[in-house]
Formats: sequence, C-alpha cells, structure tokens
Amino acid sequence: MTPPKLPPLAEVLALTLAAPASKRTSTSNALRTSKDFAGLNAGDKIALVCKQCETVSVQTVASKDEAMEFCKEGAEITCPSCNKTFKVVRHGPPGKGGTHVETRIVNDKGEECMFVAKLPN
Repeated sequence: MTPPKLPPLAEVLALTLAAPASKRTSTSNALRTSKDFAGLNAGDKIALVCKQCETVSVQTVASKDEAMEFCKEGAEITCPSCNKTFKVVRHGPPGKGGTHVETRIVNDKGEECMFVAKLPN
C-alpha cells in the first residue's frame, strides 16, 4: 500500500499545532535512538520527513520489527514521495567510550536528509 502524499510539511505542522505542547512533533523530538524506535507499537503513526523533496509522508507502523528497521545500521529507507533511497547510519560520541548512540538517515554525501517522528494518536 502506498502511503498518502501530503502537502510539504503542512500535515506535520497541522498535527503538531493541534497536539498538546507535550506531544508536539518537531525535528528536536525526532526518533533518534534504538530506545525511541523500540517504543513504537503496531498501529502507531509516524511521519517520514524528507528534506530532499520537502515532503512529509505518514505511515502506520505494522509491527515492532518494522519500526526497528528505521534504526538498523545500513538499512535503506526510500522516500515514498521522491523515491530516493537513503541509508541509516549510527553516530556515537567520539572518544571516551560514551554510550549514547543516535541514528541518522543520510544521503550518499553523508548529509542528514530524512528523519522519523512519532505522531500523536
């Protein structure tokens, strides 16, 4: 099933402004860690925000395994709008062996080009 196309960023803005302040979606609360993605359940709605084509696609999570694919190192994510394929990479703090590891979806130049955010139910 193809996710519905939405006007560029308009749907996320409408959903975030309608949500209570504690549940608003922005780039600052994008899903970034394995723990964030593990918190998704079947039926949750997520927004795939593509910075390449400036669109937002809303998808419903089918399973926890599907949700975990968005943070799996080396996984490929295809934008439903522009059909470009991007790669999942993981970044950790340099030196000193820190434990905080974040997931980024990047293009072939290594630039972050997409992010995933959970939408309010």
